[in-house]
Amino acid sequence: MKTKNENKKTIGLVSDDMGDLPEDLINNNNISIVPFKIDYGNLAQFPGDVYQKIRAAEKEGIASLIKTSQPSINDFLKVFREKLEYYEKILCFTFSSKLSGAYNSALQAVKFLPAEAQKQVYVFDTLAGSASKGLMTLRAAQLVQNAQLKFDEIIQFLQKNIANFKLVATYDKPKWIEASGRLPSFIPFALNQAEARHIKPMFTLKDGKLSILGFKKTLNGVAAALFEEFEKQTKSIRKTGQKIKVAITHADNPTELEKLKNLIKNSQHNLELVYTNLICFPIGGHVGPGTLLLGWEQ
Repeated sequence: MKTKNENKKTIGLVSDDMGDLPEDLINNNNISIVPFKIDYGNLAQFPGDVYQKIRAAEKEGIASLIKTSQPSINDFLKVFREKLEYYEKILCFTFSSKLSGAYNSALQAVKFLPAEAQKQVYVFDTLAGSASKGLMTLRAAQLVQNAQLKFDEIIQFLQKNIANFKLVATYDKPKWIEASGRLPSFIPFALNQAEARHIKPMFTLKDGKLSILGFKKTLNGVAAALFEEFEKQTKSIRKTGQKIKVAITHADNPTELEKLKNLIKNSQHNLELVYTNLICFPIGGHVGPGTLLLGWEQ
């Protein structure tokens, strides 16, 4: 009778939870998730998820700050050890190293594995987050399932194509981001001035760092503004007729989610909506309820 070690599969996938993948896709692709940690502080007294807590706190006039921290070395190490019981090699995907210490935690965890096992684990800095990171992880899962590329070749493919995983996002209210304390002091004033004129910034991740693409009028809602920016960003690639895979994540904004889904569905472009999901609470707790994000692979 064979042992589980003799029945090992070739490549297993690990990811922190900043890719916002739905549970069914996580399970179907056997992706092991290492979660970030959340300290709800004075929000803990309110029921529901982080978005419901923030809204309830606002009604009570209570500051809605949460604290988050990346998974520890031990968190990654535990998952690596478990995964190596069933897989010969591991690909681990982390949130952008420019925004979080998760990548470093995972790298340090590898060093605590036996020397031979260390060679079997590769930690990939996606320089991405939310839907763009999720789509990258799913691309890796597809490459693994196709079994046409070796471990090193999959890594090389992803490194070569990392710039093809993009996102654009905007918030509902600037006060949530202002409360997070993660912006330079002069930025909130500018955002509030823009908000008064129904103008919002379009955010992206550029080389793994949060960046503003530009500003859009949002009189028709944030979904229309995001889709307009998406069309601008993908203009050249759409001319080729190439299929673009997209994913939508949101911070409890079902109305604008449906609008964006319809824009994608009714588009004349060659688009495939891969998944929709809530933005994970460690991100959503800082950007606030109503945030909408569109990620794509081109």
